[in-house]
Amino acid sequence: MTPSLDYAVQSLARLLTEENAALEAMDFARAGAVLAAKHAAADALAAAWRAASPGDMPQAEMIALGKLAEENRRLLNRALRVQRRVLDLVARAARAAEPSARYSASGQIRANRQMPRALVTRA
Repeated sequence: MTPSLDYAVQSLARLLTEENAALEAMDFARAGAVLAAKHAAADALAAAWRAASPGDMPQAEMIALGKLAEENRRLLNRALRVQRRVLDLVARAARAAEPSARYSASGQIRANRQMPRALVTRA
């Protein structure tokens, strides 16, 4: 295996391991912080793979990387399900807290209009 291919495989494996640990702990901010580096490492691996000769292909390392990637996919899907449930709970609570009638400045009951809502999230 060429040094650049070896380095690329190890870098991506290290980042996947780090992200998987964060996702397992449901530390979504820490997992999100790895995203840019993970994309760069995947790009570097693809470039190193294209530049390598057929004899340089790391069979065992790529199998291990594939297992890490599969675990990463499973944990990311779990994180998405958790976030969807949280957003559903927030939306339900907001609907339940909405008053049934609204009053104007003069004290008259206004028609219950749906007010636009926005939800902003930051990683």
